[in-house]
Amino acid sequence: MKKSLYLIGLLSTIFTFLGSFFKIMHWPGASVMIIMGAFSFAFIFIPLLIFIKFKEDSFLFDKFIYSIGIALGTTLMTGFIFKLMYWPWATVLMLSSILIFNFVYIPLYLISRFNREELKFNTIVNSVIMFSFGSVLLALFDLSA
Repeated sequence: MKKSLYLIGLLSTIFTFLGSFFKIMHWPGASVMIIMGAFSFAFIFIPLLIFIKFKEDSFLFDKFIYSIGIALGTTLMTGFIFKLMYWPWATVLMLSSILIFNFVYIPLYLISRFNREELKFNTIVNSVIMFSFGSVLLALFDLSA
């Protein structure tokens, strides 16, 4: 199962990178590669990753947190595809997923894992990193319009 995860992650990364490069160079096939890479990441890689986490973790609340994470990751990646392809609703998809990630997901993640002594340090570090990345993504949006 983990080998499949690595292979799908690698292929989706390669397709997304090559598609982005092709789009910068204005070569044909860029859109197809970006869509294949991003959709395989959003709808195959992320669910497979969460499925593996479900098998490893026995706490019900953690499984709920992972479910929220899969929805947010899929929504963000879909917004990314929409943004690159200049489709409507891209900003709404991306901005809503980032806001929910920063102000709902991260606090739930922190609360659910902070009380367990063996996870305390990693939980704090992961939460700070996630909030930093979420804040940087949020800062990229022009909210004045």
